[in-house]
Amino acid sequence: MKVGYGRVWDTSYPRNARIRAYLRDRFGADIAVNRRWEGSRLRRIPHDIGSLLVGLGGKQLYILAEFSLPYAVVLWAVARLNRGVLVVDGFVGQYETMVEDWKKARPGTFRARWYATVDRIACRLADLVLIDTRVRAQALEASHPGAEVLSLPVGAPGWARPAATRRPWTGRVEVLYYGNYIPLHGLPVVLAAIERATREVDLGVTLVGHGAPRPDIERQAARLGIDRVCRFVDPVPEEELAGFIADADVVLGIFGDSDKARSVIANKVWQGLACGRTVITRSSPALAEIAEVCGEQLVQVDGDGEDELVAALAAALVETPGRPAGVAAETAAALEEYVASEYDRFGRRVEDLLAARRR
Repeated sequence: MKVGYGRVWDTSYPRNARIRAYLRDRFGADIAVNRRWEGSRLRRIPHDIGSLLVGLGGKQLYILAEFSLPYAVVLWAVARLNRGVLVVDGFVGQYETMVEDWKKARPGTFRARWYATVDRIACRLADLVLIDTRVRAQALEASHPGAEVLSLPVGAPGWARPAATRRPWTGRVEVLYYGNYIPLHGLPVVLAAIERATREVDLGVTLVGHGAPRPDIERQAARLGIDRVCRFVDPVPEEELAGFIADADVVLGIFGDSDKARSVIANKVWQGLACGRTVITRSSPALAEIAEVCGEQLVQVDGDGEDELVAALAAALVETPGRPAGVAAETAAALEEYVASEYDRFGRRVEDLLAARRR
């Protein structure tokens, strides 16, 4: 099978990396990866359009990577010219990201309607749309009648495996956050909860990553008087996160208040659970997919409003045992088995679509 993977931002990003690995393992796929150009936006757009048009000919399966929905029309044209199947990864929608998460446009404005139009066109053109949870798949099908949507879980990458805690126990509960500080993660809620929890328990907090809001988060930590327990670390290669997780007792998930925050299972949730750590995250219907498998390792918190959420998270931090009773290897195995079954469903659907295209 020849595959064209269109406009990938980062080849190490867990989402597209795992899909490519699966296609190679199952189909022996020969995959050509089309990378997003890193130049200025004025030059990047025509460059990316041109590279999609001339660089991915002769493929059977075309996949549009996450973050790239505005280019669905271009890859659709390439797929049709080559009698190929188009799969669009809707993992990161334009409207939910730019309007609901980042607040770059107000609902109802021209810009917001444009983002919604981009999402709608991508779903209509795709032979198959991928999304990451069943909750989101149902919502996407309801919003885009006629689109075929398949849930394909994020899962944990190969480096996220059960590991014993490397440091000696000192009585301090080590809490880990990592990410790019986007609103989806809800860092203001996290810091407020940490301030409240430190009144009752000895906490150490490591925050790994970077993003435009980070300076504001550092200033908030100073205002709350918790900068003494917070350690801010610049981004590290993904594989090095395993060491940070191994040093942690608790991994934090996401605590934003958008519809997306309530419908996703974040990368860090999968990774923390697979590494055998307690994961605390905001409750969501999406977590029902894995909650039974994870048991007490997955702690869900919520509240009606930010104050209640802060209180719930603080209570969870106080009540969660500092040192895990043991590394939950069975959780990692069960999660991987679930993800593998969903990927097999994806593989069978790809086979059906390719067979139909050949007829």
